[in-house]
Amino acid sequence: MAKTESVEAPENPVDLTEELPLDDENVLAEESRSFWRQYRWPIIGVAVVLVAAAVGLTFWLTSGSSTAPGLTVTTVTATARTGTIQQTVASSGTLEPASQSDENFAVSGTVTAVNVKAGQTVTAGQVLATVDTTALSEDVNAAEAQVTSAEDKLSSDESSGAAASSVDSDEASVTSAESSLATAQTNLGDASLTSTISGTVASVDLTTGQQVTGTGSGSGGTGATGSSGATGSTAAASTASGDTGTGATGSSSSGQIVVIGTDSYIVNTTVDDTEIGEIAVGDQVDVTPSGDTTPVYGTVGSISLIGTESDDVTTFPVVVDVTGNPTGLYAGATADTSIIVKQLNDVVEVPTAAISYGTNGQATVTKVVNGKHVVTNVTVGAAENGETQITSGVKSGDKVLEREVTFKGIGGGAGGILGGSGTTGRTGFGGFTGGGAGGFTGGGAGGFTGRGGFGG
Repeated sequence: MAKTESVEAPENPVDLTEELPLDDENVLAEESRSFWRQYRWPIIGVAVVLVAAAVGLTFWLTSGSSTAPGLTVTTVTATARTGTIQQTVASSGTLEPASQSDENFAVSGTVTAVNVKAGQTVTAGQVLATVDTTALSEDVNAAEAQVTSAEDKLSSDESSGAAASSVDSDEASVTSAESSLATAQTNLGDASLTSTISGTVASVDLTTGQQVTGTGSGSGGTGATGSSGATGSTAAASTASGDTGTGATGSSSSGQIVVIGTDSYIVNTTVDDTEIGEIAVGDQVDVTPSGDTTPVYGTVGSISLIGTESDDVTTFPVVVDVTGNPTGLYAGATADTSIIVKQLNDVVEVPTAAISYGTNGQATVTKVVNGKHVVTNVTVGAAENGETQITSGVKSGDKVLEREVTFKGIGGGAGGILGGSGTTGRTGFGGFTGGGAGGFTGGGAGGFTGRGGFGG
């Protein structure tokens, strides 16, 4: 006899039933699908088309074979011409004055006058501010009296035939007194803070009645702000207007009054380690201030040997000296720089799209000669902006065929894989992302979600 056992029911029974999702007609509703499940095959299909088109285009352009599937190729006639090809290194930086002077009182005292304000134009030697001269004048008077006393003693000892040692001591006293007098006179002169350069007052950090401590090093000092050692960094200030006593510097500065030169400028920029070896001091540079379309010109003034690493990229400071004194430049403004590292003048060039390459790597162009197409071997040189130098096989004025490529989409309607009919030529207009019928996301015929396309 089989042995049976009783099973006790749990205290909290588990409900194993679940309400089935029914639609309005009590029919089992279709399971909801995610976006990926719903559109995965169209998306995969489009991805395959994109990859296939890219591979086909790359193979066709480099092999010179017949037209790749999905591509429509048309040709236009272009003329070989003589031109200039430049190879450049692009960067951006900040415009700064080429000279700056941080003016500081060399003597201590109470400020009695501040004669300038930020934004004011000054000339070299112009008095910017003064401190009280009462104590300084008294020092001069005392030093003069000391010189007179020392000279009188020397004269007396010489007249009386004093010992040589006494005369030597007297002469040393005169020298010391004269030195003290010279120092007192210099200090009195330093009571007037003067500009060491002509330019514009960038900042004023003085007010009347303020007690200042002298630096003991004289007024300011002029130096090119283009480099600090070999770093090419600058601490130039930005020109700004404001009332006396308000700082308006664009960078850290220790000047009680800062004056910047406005007759010459530099650009502080950086070049990364992959291109720094291509440039050299003296290279010509096109400088385009932010918001402008017309460049001014300059040369590479200095290249730092010390780089700074950030995000695994090492950059090196480079200083560009702007040529002349062009108008419309402002300290602190940004500027794009194009450093010309190589320039080929009077070279024969053709559109890069006119060149084909055989399986052996031989470059050819198709000339148009008396209405006939003649495939010609050529030797190519440098290339830039869709133009390639031809060193042999073509001369200026020759007619050549330039290929233009139109991408055809899978769906109905004319257009590219991702958009309306576009071409790829040397100018690169149209192409992948143009709008219109046949687009990837367009609602028109042939579109991904439109009629006749993947989702149609």
